[in-house]
Amino acid sequence: MSIILNRNIDLLEPRYLSTNDVLMRPATGLLATRKHAQIRSTFIYNSPMDTVASFDLFNDLLNTNQAAVSCRFNSEEARMHELALYKNKPNYWFTVGASDKDFRMLDEYCSRHSKASLNICVDVAHGDTVQLHKLYQKYSERSWCNSLMSGTIATPESAYKVWNSGCTHIRIGIGPGSACSTRIVTGCGVPNLSAVFQIWLTFREQQLEEYPVLIADGGIKTSGDIAKYLAAGADGVMIGNLLSKTKESAGWKRSRFFTFLNALTFNLWFRNKRFYKRYRGQASAQFQIDKRGSVSGTPEGVQGPKQYPAYTYLEFYNKIVNALRSTISYVGVKDIRELTPDNVEFIRITPSGLQESRPHLLD
Repeated sequence: MSIILNRNIDLLEPRYLSTNDVLMRPATGLLATRKHAQIRSTFIYNSPMDTVASFDLFNDLLNTNQAAVSCRFNSEEARMHELALYKNKPNYWFTVGASDKDFRMLDEYCSRHSKASLNICVDVAHGDTVQLHKLYQKYSERSWCNSLMSGTIATPESAYKVWNSGCTHIRIGIGPGSACSTRIVTGCGVPNLSAVFQIWLTFREQQLEEYPVLIADGGIKTSGDIAKYLAAGADGVMIGNLLSKTKESAGWKRSRFFTFLNALTFNLWFRNKRFYKRYRGQASAQFQIDKRGSVSGTPEGVQGPKQYPAYTYLEFYNKIVNALRSTISYVGVKDIRELTPDNVEFIRITPSGLQESRPHLLD
């Protein structure tokens, strides 16, 4: 066990910390230029939300070797169209719920399309339940199920259970999302940086021949958060809010008022406000009313104010890749796959340290 890993264990295992609580300690750089840093792996997964997942976004994600995750709340027609388009794409994930209905539909579909090979994402807020373990096993036993992603979990015990039930990919994060109020409503959750590290460490201590793919889900506000999650042991990150601002994401509505003003100004002033949407959690009251006509139980999500297209997916992707190249240069490795707790040392910071980390030129 490396000295760096021992220090990370002392910091992150007994405590419960978030990305705001730590920085990565710079080390001697190994690259002549950060442009030489290698970013070749799949590390971005879009959140399976109705204001994120879209065909346009899927195409761009797949073209950059990233993972496209569908939204299970789309119409049956749209979901079947997705299957026809992407069923054999290695980075496409078809999303299902906790009931047997989707399983039976897919079993029938794949019996008619014998060459279908699917990655299945079980999109459930609490991924460690007796019912779900039975469902995981059913999917994992089917020849057409290539890979299986768990519902969200937050502890090493839950991670090991879903792994034993057949999940190849484990989604980590209960309550850290920008539109999620689960921790406030229920009082349940684990700060996600420590959750990722503790789960990574649990599997490494097992010395398995094959390890699950760990995906940090939620709480990602900056490219630095992505780097920290990867260095804490995640193989990838699931992103909602940042991807919802891309022009290719789902849910944009045309503003007649700003479209009219844009026309009056000869397409010069209000181009960026012609379309708008409200990003929302899938357990928010507004989402439940739109999809089901009523609110069931206590909502565990919120809906944000109006937002407008901020950038294209490729602009977002290139910005993240360039930021990760800088991270790789600072921490003394050469490849994104070397951003691991064995190689990158975390240090804890105070609230003053967090404040110092942010731009304060205009304070």
